[in-house]
Amino acid sequence: MRFDYIVVGAGSAGCIVATRLSEDPSIRVLLVEAGGSDRSPVIAMPAALPFTYQSRKLGWGYESGPEPHLGGRTIDEKRGRVVGGTSSINAMIFNRGNALDFDGWAEQGLTEWGYAQCLPYFRRMETFAEGADEWRGGEGPMFISRCRAAHKLYDTFLRGGEQAGFEVAPDHNGYRQEGLHIAQAFVHDGLRWSSARGYLHPAARRENLEVLTHARVDRVVIENGAAVGIEMRHKGERRTVACEREVILCAGAFNSPQLLMLSGVGNADDLRAHGIELKAHAPGVGRNLENHPGVNLQYATNYEDSLVSELNMLGQVRLAADWALRRKGLGTSNFFEAGAFLRTRPDVGFPNMQFEFLPLTRQLRNGRLVAIPGFQFWMDLSRPESRGAVTLRSADPSAAPSIVFNHLESRQDLQDLVDGVKMARDMIRQPAWDKFRGEELAPGADAGTDAELERFVRANLGTSFHPSGTCRMGVDDEAVVDGEGRVKAVRRMRVVDGSIMPRIVTANLSAAIMMMAEKITDRILGKPALPPSAAPYHRAVAAS
Repeated sequence: MRFDYIVVGAGSAGCIVATRLSEDPSIRVLLVEAGGSDRSPVIAMPAALPFTYQSRKLGWGYESGPEPHLGGRTIDEKRGRVVGGTSSINAMIFNRGNALDFDGWAEQGLTEWGYAQCLPYFRRMETFAEGADEWRGGEGPMFISRCRAAHKLYDTFLRGGEQAGFEVAPDHNGYRQEGLHIAQAFVHDGLRWSSARGYLHPAARRENLEVLTHARVDRVVIENGAAVGIEMRHKGERRTVACEREVILCAGAFNSPQLLMLSGVGNADDLRAHGIELKAHAPGVGRNLENHPGVNLQYATNYEDSLVSELNMLGQVRLAADWALRRKGLGTSNFFEAGAFLRTRPDVGFPNMQFEFLPLTRQLRNGRLVAIPGFQFWMDLSRPESRGAVTLRSADPSAAPSIVFNHLESRQDLQDLVDGVKMARDMIRQPAWDKFRGEELAPGADAGTDAELERFVRANLGTSFHPSGTCRMGVDDEAVVDGEGRVKAVRRMRVVDGSIMPRIVTANLSAAIMMMAEKITDRILGKPALPPSAAPYHRAVAAS
């Protein structure tokens, strides 16, 4: 088996890279995925999100930790092991990021990654349901719709935020991100619109594209400083596949650095300790790990005022039937239909806190996550200061990597989360909530002081499942890849996924990862970059 390009991982980025490369019929592409098919109603129905999250069949089952600043706790990290990757199991929330995120990348020396250079690729990848303009696309394979947000508590969330002094952004993926908003989602015609559905499925019959599922890549074969193929396990057998141009890792922020290290690319001392033959010393592999850590603020409300009242046994039957027969109704919702990007302090020039609102609340009872009458704010840090690492547990490719985020290592991260809880409480104290506000379930009335809120945050911190940065791109010696995703220490190998972000974006990661895949694939093919955009964007003023 010989191919021009081997793409490892059929996730948010891999589906795009393989599809775009195979548009040239002279290029032979192999896309290798450890998981299986995404053709399942559980994946297709947006409202089945809780089942995709909890499915052991669809995920890698990774945990981070023990986390040293959280009392040694471990945290579940949902990552898709299926065609479409995490875009087949995530909450489908479409947020691009703040323009200042990408300008920040450019300021680090990655001059082709400023907002003006990235916006044309965001536009190329999408078809926005409300039409194209200088910020939004109208002809791309990823269909983006604005959530219906029909339940009354979504509007209450917006009105409470306005009463607290915040603005509502007309399109938080357009001119201005900061403010409250009705969410946008990777949902089209009532279906989850993953990168597999948008890109890969329409290309699946191309003779020059082979998609191999249930195939675990054990290592990249490196000879004389260049990637020449992969070793993988498929149907119980070990196979070697040769590659004539490049091996492209799209395996994600956990598995891409793990694969590099298993292949002999990483910190020399660490690899030797595991008995792995050193191919290239690259100490930055696995470092700079980021995520969006956060907590839930939960309130009780009357049964009839919560979305739970529409999700009783009869409601669930109606939901399933309406979706199956008409692709309509609650089955088309991810339920995260309103949110906000806000600043908890005036000395930052970007929203440092993201809020996602649910018109119900969920609690763990007898080991199961159960919906109860209420509402909740999930809030996470958009740009935390703390950094972690992905390292090897052993040289066994079947062993999960060691993942430690070091959440709350930075004192500022803890203070920002405490201030985020206070901000959410202030919004819920507004008159708009008077008819609906019940008992505060979490943190609860007994958590009033900063010290009490800090204890709550440490005990309940989770993440938004947004790992990034472990193979970061940059111009410095510690960067793993350059601005085109090329691994600096090894020829003929690239990484294209969330691991190459030099700094995490102020958003859910899927949209930015897809943009990066579109942009880098142009470079692989030798195409000229799309012309920079002149679209203006909002710049917040940070107080000194």
